[in-house]
Amino acid sequence: MIRRKLWMNQDIVPELEQIGLAETPAALWRVMRRYFRSRGFEGLVYFLANRHTRGVVRGFTLIHRGFPKAVTQRYIDEAQGGIDPGPGFALAQGRPVRWSESFQSMDLDEEQTNFRDAMRGVNLGDGYYLPVYGPRGRHGTVSIGNMRDPGVLDTAPLDEMHLIAQAAHMRLCHLVPDSTLLENPLSARELEILEWVARGKSNGVIAEILDLSAGTVDTYLRRIFGKLDVSDRTSAAVRGVSMGLIVA
Repeated sequence: MIRRKLWMNQDIVPELEQIGLAETPAALWRVMRRYFRSRGFEGLVYFLANRHTRGVVRGFTLIHRGFPKAVTQRYIDEAQGGIDPGPGFALAQGRPVRWSESFQSMDLDEEQTNFRDAMRGVNLGDGYYLPVYGPRGRHGTVSIGNMRDPGVLDTAPLDEMHLIAQAAHMRLCHLVPDSTLLENPLSARELEILEWVARGKSNGVIAEILDLSAGTVDTYLRRIFGKLDVSDRTSAAVRGVSMGLIVA
């Protein structure tokens, strides 16, 4: 495989070259996780917004690492992340936003207030939303938190972190190209399974939810990969959300 030469000063932010050379979403996640941990943030959530929604921004969490089990259970397993108003607020602001600032600045409805209280109930703490923007409305947020030292919130290099998040998002858009029309559309069942994949559910869990065998779910998933021209679950979720095939 020919390695691309990236013309940039590696002494400024060496992770930029690593992002540019990442050949898979998994390799990209590793670079991001290492970088943000080196800046004092153990927790990382990458959220991809659905570009066809209006008003409240909906979408899917594609990766989450480094948060306590109680937080992960509430945010991911119980689908609380689907009503998090923070990503939409940060995308509208166009700059890094502290979680606490977003809740103080918004007029929360009952559902959003319940989300805020639920996150406080599991001691989520504070952190940052880093809004990221891509081609044809492929936007999202990188959220970071669970600091070893809470003081890092006031000393973190926000501009640099935002740059890294944006570069990683653009690389993901390159690794998983967009498409606006499928030659072979997904069936209703395939869309249903893809939605659960995007929510981070395993084949076994999806089988239980939909009352199917694990083998049947695996067969459906292979068909989904073929129709979306991808080879892994993350890429399928990214493409499904980007194309507006699935919404939260």
